[in-house]
Amino acid sequence: MHIITDAPGINTIGYPTCRTWSRDGKSLFVESSRPRPDGASRPNERQLLKVDIADDKVTHLATLEAEDVTQYGQAHISISSQYHADYAPLANTLVYYDMTGHNMYLLNLDTGRSARILHEPEGTIGDPPSISMDGTRVIYYVVYPSIENRFFTGLNSVIFSLDVDPVSLKPLGEPQVVVAYPGRKGPKYAENERDQVHVNHCQINPANRDHISYAHEFHNVNVDGSLMKTRLWRVMADGSDNRPVVRQMPGEGHTHEVFGPKGKSLYFVDFWARSVFAVDFAAGEKRLVFESPDHLPNHITVSPDERWIAADMWADEGTDEHGNPMSGILLVDTDTGNQQVLCRLPRLQKHPGHPHPNFSPDGKKIAFTVAEGPNTQVAWVDI
Repeated sequence: MHIITDAPGINTIGYPTCRTWSRDGKSLFVESSRPRPDGASRPNERQLLKVDIADDKVTHLATLEAEDVTQYGQAHISISSQYHADYAPLANTLVYYDMTGHNMYLLNLDTGRSARILHEPEGTIGDPPSISMDGTRVIYYVVYPSIENRFFTGLNSVIFSLDVDPVSLKPLGEPQVVVAYPGRKGPKYAENERDQVHVNHCQINPANRDHISYAHEFHNVNVDGSLMKTRLWRVMADGSDNRPVVRQMPGEGHTHEVFGPKGKSLYFVDFWARSVFAVDFAAGEKRLVFESPDHLPNHITVSPDERWIAADMWADEGTDEHGNPMSGILLVDTDTGNQQVLCRLPRLQKHPGHPHPNFSPDGKKIAFTVAEGPNTQVAWVDI
């Protein structure tokens, strides 16, 4: 295991649905709570960095600012603490948004130029964004405030599609609504029985920028087989063909879905079955990829040839000397089902301190986040 950051605070790679490796596989894009290059440190700010895996050289790319939010009012403002960037390797371009969720930017790494492509004054952008492989389309979700009543919670979640030019760093038109979902309350309209469903985890199919996957996210509500409480959904960028990828039934714990790099399947974890499944879009049915009775897979990453899956392990493996739960990186051969623990490491209890493994472009390395007391660092392992 090679640890490539050493700053206190938060240092983390991207979310598993995002690309966090440079296209040549020599660097990782890292989000860090370290101070700015001039030493200035401001509350809630993050820095977007490029870190070379060979010599740990750090290049500062951008500051994810925490705006003065008083101009927006306080009712719907929440400082995001999660994952703010995704990478388009064919355009060598990053999309990222600021810490208060009101401004989104493109950064072209070939020219070093960056520009704001979106200002969202009324809602809050959620994490993470997704950008197409060629850098010409960004999808993201926004949470908007609304008036609460006995049927709705007062928040609407909306997935948008925005076409952009990664060279001129300009939007091509206005954002287009893909899916809009009202925050509904439970059938008895009681405070403790809200359905708590919102849409998030939107991601672009790497082989088809018109094809989007997203999630119905819900907490503390039992799955009942309904469409509302089915997690995995698909939709086209124009809003058509909006339907579940596979129906989630009672007792199933679908979570942490990622597109296969070939774009033909959606891979996901069934937490309660300790298994990983895939849904092939052509067949429309789920198939078991592997089950792991000895290790509980949670977040997954799929190799470019889809021969391998790596997962961070979520079983009770004890704690380190700081009380952090122990995890590890499990590597699975999808052809044979053979499983191997590549390394063990501590994790934090909450985002953004989960390992979130992520394959390199050549499929030979896996990056992840590792806990170090209350801090997190970025590491990689050669498989």
